[in-house]
Amino acid sequence: MNAADVVRTEGSHVTTLGGRQVHLEVAPGLGEDLGTPIMLVPGCAVPSYAFRPVRTAMPGRWFVAIDRPGMVETPWPGRLPTLAEEVATLLELCEALGQPPVVVAHSMAGPHVEALVRQHPGSVSGLVLLDASIELDAKPAPAALDRAWLAASRLALEGSRLPPFALAASLSTRVAVWSQSHRLPIDYDRPPGTDDLFRRPDTLASVVAEQAAYADQLADLQTLLETTTWPGTPSVVLTAGSRAAWVRKQRVLAHRVGGRQVVVERSRHLMMLDRPDVVAEAVLGLLPEDERGTTPA
Repeated sequence: MNAADVVRTEGSHVTTLGGRQVHLEVAPGLGEDLGTPIMLVPGCAVPSYAFRPVRTAMPGRWFVAIDRPGMVETPWPGRLPTLAEEVATLLELCEALGQPPVVVAHSMAGPHVEALVRQHPGSVSGLVLLDASIELDAKPAPAALDRAWLAASRLALEGSRLPPFALAASLSTRVAVWSQSHRLPIDYDRPPGTDDLFRRPDTLASVVAEQAAYADQLADLQTLLETTTWPGTPSVVLTAGSRAAWVRKQRVLAHRVGGRQVVVERSRHLMMLDRPDVVAEAVLGLLPEDERGTTPA
């Protein structure tokens, strides 16, 4: 299937977007009129299925969630991802949808989507940023550090083939989710397949590579901020309210994208798990008025 067919076909798919293999999880809604697509873009080390509580809170909508290369069923490309690559992949997904989606971007995906909107005005109809990454004075990493991180990614790829390494990595993700969620205890029930996912060599290598790419991607976005203006895309910035300094930093982001900031109580970083109701409310507010109150028929 081509990408335009994939994004309208329910289920789990691997396709090529922006020259890279990605995984999509699609819920095409009800009936022939799918309504406005809602594109879900998770942060680093967060799989697409983390957004399922948001989908449950908005039944009958057309959702397309993306996993970047290396996560779920795709291979790690063997390099540190660039902001330009992320933008190219997201742009091709928007084009496959056939109409500008409302995009929900979490954490590190926030800069990716902000760059997309700045470089391609009109590609997105609305934007919800979930505790999105922001640096007020971003600078690229030294080349030597990038090389070291790439070596670390390759080490993760090879090392995770050893059972003790893979087990330790899987346990560390459980601790990370527990520490970043207000709702989930450390012994929470994982969705089927999660343990296997975070023992995959390609998953672990991609997580290290994405973390390593953070400084360069934010520096590239900083350059865009100096050469572009926000095109007026309606935006909502949802901020976990656990730290006052972070709330202030996110206020700068909201101003930058001309958006409304909402401080979300009883939520940590994994807001799609802690407060899917607030995320759904923000998305509904960005949909056309005739789509807000009812499930598409």
